[in-house]
Amino acid sequence: MNGVSVCVVEAFYTIEDNVFVPTRSAHGYWQKGTLSGSAMASLLGHVIEHDHLDESWVPARFGVDMVRMATAAPLTVDTTVLHEGGRIRLVEASLIQDGRLCARAVCQLLRTSQQPANPVWQAPAWPAPHPETLPSLKQFGRWDARPIPAGHARFDRTSPGQSRAEDSNPPVLGQLAPANARQTWLRAAGEVVAGAPLTPFARVFLTADFASPLSHSSEQGIDFVNTDFTVHLHRLPVGEWLGYELAPHGSTDGVASGLVWLHDLSGPIGAISVSALAMTRRV
Repeated sequence: MNGVSVCVVEAFYTIEDNVFVPTRSAHGYWQKGTLSGSAMASLLGHVIEHDHLDESWVPARFGVDMVRMATAAPLTVDTTVLHEGGRIRLVEASLIQDGRLCARAVCQLLRTSQQPANPVWQAPAWPAPHPETLPSLKQFGRWDARPIPAGHARFDRTSPGQSRAEDSNPPVLGQLAPANARQTWLRAAGEVVAGAPLTPFARVFLTADFASPLSHSSEQGIDFVNTDFTVHLHRLPVGEWLGYELAPHGSTDGVASGLVWLHDLSGPIGAISVSALAMTRRV
């Protein structure tokens, strides 16, 4: 149905004495008792934004390296300002569990200024239907996903059309699986940390991990786990809706890379690049 409201879901974490305690909502896909990439990355983004971001800065680059699957146990986040200048601030955040690094983020903050007078060509607005006119997908419980019909594809994406391999992991995209259909609006639901309402930047880092399945899934399953993602923004989004549009995917010898264009209802806001390794799910 059109106009379906976002379901109420619990936050990824509660906080107790500066320690972040995962909820069941933070659990991941790849291995039982571990956290999702979205939960890990969004906690790093939350702490960086809380401690180092205000309205005069734009988080122009937010890059996350996921080096180890965190378990569903308490975590801490340490931050370091690597550079503090008048126009550029560079912040590093580390997700720590039992004294070991699980993920790291580096965020480049750029101070806003006056736009140059000489015009530069800019990417046009996304020619996609408004999300409120599209049906909602039920399987994306934490996000309200509104797939855009394949007829609106702007890139030539041809499916290999292969049959499902016996050892492939279960599919995750459903209706979005055909290559020429990988465009969707997403609206985040649920807080990262209980009691902290979602901000425009939080809507980005909460959903950015979705660039990996959108880029790296086959129609039969997902056999790559992302090791990183990097968000590039020239402005923060306006409103609740983010448009995810697959650009390229490439993979060789179990190593993959992908790119997703990012939109809001006003136009393009940036892109997400993502790297991945071949992976077999363990349950």
